[in-house]
Amino acid sequence: MTTIPTSVTLDQRRAACRALGLPPALVQSLTVRGDGATAALYVLDREGRRISHSGAPLTATVSIPLAEEVSST
Repeated sequence: MTTIPTSVTLDQRRAACRALGLPPALVQSLTVRGDGATAALYVLDREGRRISHSGAPLTATVSIPLAEEVSST
């Protein structure tokens, strides 16, 4: 039987974000499903600072659908 990890390291989280083309520092949350991935990204102002609303960081949700892999042969 395969051992299921009990936690995800920060390096693994960063690697998952990079694999999806997302800047790890802007990702608040990331969910990977069988049909793709959904990420909540922090919204930044023009100076690159996180925007807050009612004391909480403002986020935008991005959905990335699963695509068929294209063979290079």
